[in-house]
Amino acid sequence: MGPRVPRRDEVFAHLRKAHIGVGVHYPPNHLQPAFATWRRPLPATEQAGEQILSLPFHQHLTEGDIAHVVRALRAALDATDTTPRA
Repeated sequence: MGPRVPRRDEVFAHLRKAHIGVGVHYPPNHLQPAFATWRRPLPATEQAGEQILSLPFHQHLTEGDIAHVVRALRAALDATDTTPRA
């Protein structure tokens, strides 16, 4: 699981303004339509699902790209007064 960011949607907005591709690649399985038959409340999983984010990660990122992502993430966290959790 990626970092947990309590104010994720606000952080997303800041990162997208900085042209950083962010998203959620693994939402909780029990919330997916394929698992609707077995759906039940899983509060801890749902909270984690609302707080995880995926940052760019691929073999074509340059050192400059990585530095840009890190600076933009730091600025987004500072702007939203957010402290990530492991």
